[in-house]
Amino acid sequence: MFNSRVFLYFPMAAMIAMMSVALLMVSLLYEHRLHRHSEARLHHLAQLGVSMVRHHQQRPEESLDGLLAQVIDRSGSRMLVLDSQGNILADSQGQAEDLGGRFSLEERQRLAQGAELEGGGRYRFDPQRQQRLHYVTARVDSGDSAGSVVLVSEPSARLDNLVLMLRFWVLLVWAGCLVAIALTSIVFGRWMRRQTAAETETLEVTVVARTRELTMLQRLGSLMSACTSVSGACHVLEPIASQLLPGTSGAIALLKVPKGKLELVASWGGPWGGRDRFSADECWALLKGHAHLSREEGLEIHCEHYRDDRSCQLCIPLLAQGEALGVLQLSFLDEALMLDSRPMAESLAEQVGLALANIRLRDNLRQQAIRDPLTGLFNRRHMIEFLENQLALSARQHAPLSILMLDIDHFKRFNDTFGHDAGDFVIKLVAEEIGNQVRKSDLVCRYGGEELVVICPDTEVMGAQELARKIIAAVAAMEYNHAGQSLGQVTLSAGVSCTQGAKMTIEALMKDADDALYKAKQGGRNRVELATGLEASLPAAALKRETTEPG
Repeated sequence: MFNSRVFLYFPMAAMIAMMSVALLMVSLLYEHRLHRHSEARLHHLAQLGVSMVRHHQQRPEESLDGLLAQVIDRSGSRMLVLDSQGNILADSQGQAEDLGGRFSLEERQRLAQGAELEGGGRYRFDPQRQQRLHYVTARVDSGDSAGSVVLVSEPSARLDNLVLMLRFWVLLVWAGCLVAIALTSIVFGRWMRRQTAAETETLEVTVVARTRELTMLQRLGSLMSACTSVSGACHVLEPIASQLLPGTSGAIALLKVPKGKLELVASWGGPWGGRDRFSADECWALLKGHAHLSREEGLEIHCEHYRDDRSCQLCIPLLAQGEALGVLQLSFLDEALMLDSRPMAESLAEQVGLALANIRLRDNLRQQAIRDPLTGLFNRRHMIEFLENQLALSARQHAPLSILMLDIDHFKRFNDTFGHDAGDFVIKLVAEEIGNQVRKSDLVCRYGGEELVVICPDTEVMGAQELARKIIAAVAAMEYNHAGQSLGQVTLSAGVSCTQGAKMTIEALMKDADDALYKAKQGGRNRVELATGLEASLPAAALKRETTEPG
């Protein structure tokens, strides 16, 4: 807008036009006043002339020309007394006889007509002086001179010179104002161009900075959307957050749903001074549902999880579809920096909240795809994938891999007696107890129905056998009460197979475990059986204990 010539020239032209109109009106007004003043002065002289004529009537011995000359007295005017026929009776300059000889009949008649316009001004050309005259008349209505007229005239050049001088000064003022407007417009135009250049430069810097910030936010969103875990997302977040919010230290704490606590998962900008674990009611941002500034409008209210009177704190909840996922915590040494950084911090929190919500959604979908909905154990699909990887690793490292196939004894009869709800309850408790007995490196799966599978990497036959016995004993020792009813004792049968470091297929390993389980069922249940050929790898004491175990 400032670069437009119309913006500069249109006001300048308007000012010149208004100034010209104003000066023209002033000039016309003063010209009119000059004419009125000149005419009023002549009228005043004419009335004085009438008084002198009346005085002469009372004192005829005094010369009327001398009386008229006293009235005029260096005013530059001339006063004549005319009779009703237009004959000159007296002249302030004492030249009545000369004028009478020189006036033609036509001029006398024109002067006589002036008497009829008493109070008005007329102009005539004086052939003697060769100049234009301005005159007024006044009638004398008393004494012997009744019907005579006093005529006062002066050269119009005097009035014309005054008007010309007035117009000259008006024109001079107009030219000065024009120069002033032009200089003001030039100075203002240069100032506007400098201001425009400065604003443009500032705007360009702001646009570049904002574009960079938006690009980094988009990059952050793209990188975090590609992450499959919270730790990976935090690893991506830390360097970008340090650039988007320079001069600040920050951290992200996520809400752990089962525990209802928030745990610190990422921090940047130096050691974080807040607590690593805290509850949601200790953060004002989570309580209010929107950003909280520790210093705002003269008030200073800090969150309990971060108390440092030397710095300013900004907490922003990480929300996704109205659900709180955690909180973004920022610490500033300057309150002004905190207020300036708030919009960017809120945009960052929005991106992080959406990314974490997507990661949680993908993780939930993945868990639903690989988990059994009843027991929470891994399902058969995931078991096959895990077993493929472990078999390849076992063959490459020549390490043993053992499988325990477990089955709840007489489960069909149990369902028929107590109902399917009680059967589901038993399966859940048995699965939970098996999970408590195995190592973190072991994988517990629900193979189907009441059959459960435990995959034990890097485990020999004897270790797998001992684990199966421990599981069977722990399950048998549990009490099962459902809906106020005792369900009695629950026992398991187990079959064990092992690669013993040799290369095997999934089908062969699973078939060996299934055959061993069948053998345990046939042998009386509530026991462990090894796959065919594995007994040779056991010590004699283990074989003896196996053969003497009650059915």
